[in-house]
Amino acid sequence: MQFRSLILLGFGVSLAMNISSYAAPPVPAAPEAASAVVQVASKAEQEALKKKKSAANAKAKSKPAATTAKNKTDKAKQAASKADKAKADKEKLAKAKAEKEKLAKAKADKEKLAKAKAEKDKQLAKAKAEKGKQLAAAKAEKEKLAAAAKAEREKKLAAAKVEREKQAAERAKAAEERKIVLAKQAEERKLAREKAAEERRIARDKAAEERRLIAEAKVRAKEEQRLARIRAEQERQAQIAAAAEAARQAEIARLVSMEVVQTGNNGELRSETAAQAAPKPQGLFAGLFGGPVVQKQAMLPETRALDAALEQRASKKPFRVKPEYEPKVVQYSGYAPGTIVIDTAAHYLYLMEGSNRARRYAIAVGKDGLQYKGVVKVGDKQEWPRWIPTKDMQAREPAKYAQYADGMPGGGMNPLGARAIYLYENGRDTHLRIHGTIAPETIGTNSSNGCFRMINEHVMDLYRRVPVGTAVVVL
Repeated sequence: MQFRSLILLGFGVSLAMNISSYAAPPVPAAPEAASAVVQVASKAEQEALKKKKSAANAKAKSKPAATTAKNKTDKAKQAASKADKAKADKEKLAKAKAEKEKLAKAKADKEKLAKAKAEKDKQLAKAKAEKGKQLAAAKAEKEKLAAAAKAEREKKLAAAKVEREKQAAERAKAAEERKIVLAKQAEERKLAREKAAEERRIARDKAAEERRLIAEAKVRAKEEQRLARIRAEQERQAQIAAAAEAARQAEIARLVSMEVVQTGNNGELRSETAAQAAPKPQGLFAGLFGGPVVQKQAMLPETRALDAALEQRASKKPFRVKPEYEPKVVQYSGYAPGTIVIDTAAHYLYLMEGSNRARRYAIAVGKDGLQYKGVVKVGDKQEWPRWIPTKDMQAREPAKYAQYADGMPGGGMNPLGARAIYLYENGRDTHLRIHGTIAPETIGTNSSNGCFRMINEHVMDLYRRVPVGTAVVVL
C-alpha cells in the first residue's frame, strides 16, 4: 500500500514539473528498485527532493527558452541519482532483512530455551512431588510409630496412676478409720464431761429453784398483804364515793324539788365568778370537755336546781352527738387569743386559745336571709334565761310566737336552753344570742331565726370560758 502511494506521489510530482515547463517529456515508469528506494526514503529526503524540484520548476519558469535537450539531461541525471539512491535503499533493505532474520533466529533460540526450561521445570516439579510423597509417607509412618509409643506410655501412666490412687485410697481409709476412732474417743470424753457438767448444773438449778420458790413465796405473801391493803382502800373509797354519790343524788333531788324547776325561771340569773381554776367536773357531764376551765363559778341556787334537773333528764334520755360535733381543740389562726370566731358556712364556733389553736364547737345558724355577718361583743350573759320572741319573729310567724309575747320562763322547754350569751354592737343589743337548745338534732343546719344554737352541755362549757366584753367575729 505504501509502495503504491509513493509511486503515485512521484508521478504527481513529475506531472507537475512537466506542466510547469510546457515542454518537458513524459516521465518514464520507475523500475521496481526505484519503487523500493522510494518506499524506504526518509521524510527529510522527500523534503529535499521537493525543494530541488521546486527550484528546478522555478528555474524552468525563469528560462522558458531552455531547450528540450537540457531537460533531458536533467532528467537523465535525476534518473541516475534515483538509481543510485535505489541501490543504496536496496542495500539498506537487505541489511534490514538480515537484521530481521537475525532477530527471528534469536527469537527461535529463545523459544527453544524457554521450552527446554519448561521441560526441565516440569521434570523438577515431578521429582519434587515424588519426593514430597515419599516424605509424607515417611512422616505418616513416623507419626504412627510416635502415636503407638505415646499410647503405650499413657497406658503405663494410667496403670501407675490407678495403682497410686488405690494406695492413696487405702492410706485415706486407714487415716479415716484412725480419725473415727480418735473422734469416738474424744466424743466419749466430751459426753462424760458434759454429763458431769449437766449433773452439776442440775444440782445448782435445783438449789436455785428452791431458793427462788422460797423468795417467790415471800413475795407472794407481801403482794397478798399489799393487795389486801389496796382492796381495803378501794372498799373504803367505794364507800366514800357511794356516800358522796348518795349525797349528790340527794342534793339533786333537793334541787329538783325547788319551785324554780316546777315554775321556770322568770328572773335574770347571773352567777358570780372567781378567777381561779375550776375543780374537776362531777356527775353526768364529767369528761365531756377537755382542758382546764378558765373560771370557777359560784352558781346561784336557782341555776344549780335547773342544772340538776337537766342532768337528771339527760341521764334518763341521753342524746348522742355526732363525733364531728364534739368539742375539740384544733389548729386555727388569724385571730387574737380569747376571740370567738363563728364560721356560719362550716357551722362551727371557734374560741381562740392561742395564736394558732382554738377550741371548736358545732352550731346551728340562721335560716337563709336571716344570717348576720360582722363583728360584735359579748354584752351580757344569763343562765336559764327568759325568752321573748322578737317583734320581727312575731310578725313573721304570729301563730307560733305571738303567745309568748310576754315571755317564756327559763327551763327545760325554753328554746334558749341552759345558757345565753348576748351579742351587742356599739353598746346596743342586736337580739342575737349564742345559746343552748331543746332541739340538739338541728346542730349543723341552717334552722334558727338568726341566733347561734349549741348543745346545752357545750354552751355551758363555753359560758364558763367567756367573759363579758369578748370580741365575736361572725363570718
